[in-house]
Amino acid sequence: MTRAAGGGAAGRAARGRAGEARGGAGEARGGAAEARGGAAEGAAARPARLSGAQAHARYEALVARAMTAEDPVAALRAAAEDPALPPALRKALLGADEDGVRMSALLVARLRFERLLRGSPEAEAWFDRDPAEFSAAFRRYHAEVPPTAFFPPGEARLFRRWIEAPSAPARARRPR
Repeated sequence: MTRAAGGGAAGRAARGRAGEARGGAGEARGGAAEARGGAAEGAAARPARLSGAQAHARYEALVARAMTAEDPVAALRAAAEDPALPPALRKALLGADEDGVRMSALLVARLRFERLLRGSPEAEAWFDRDPAEFSAAFRRYHAEVPPTAFFPPGEARLFRRWIEAPSAPARARRPR
């Protein structure tokens, strides 16, 4: 699962989204059938069929998102409801060991936390000064920002961007 949390999944997920935006061949055929007076309701009700690479990119993005969710098991169960995923990938999401999922999510959070403290003297000082406030801010950051950094400076940059964003909570924007 560590690869799903890394930067490789982000590129594949972006390519998958680009393919989804263009629409699949099944959608085009559905439109042609509709023009010929075919059964348009059935085609419109079915989700666009993803290519193998698009389906796997979507699967990896869903797993990565679950690793930062408050309840990663529930997030995987919800992801298994995605009708665009092939049955085998939906089954894999449902079959994930719950304890393994929880442990993986804890490891992802711990690694991000350690990378951040090693990469940002400001974050480390904030944690030393007010561990409860910093931990609350980190929880929000972890839930809102996908884990894409591999090294401490990258995690520090992500955190700094998150703090400086206008949508960041006021307490997180101004570490003392």
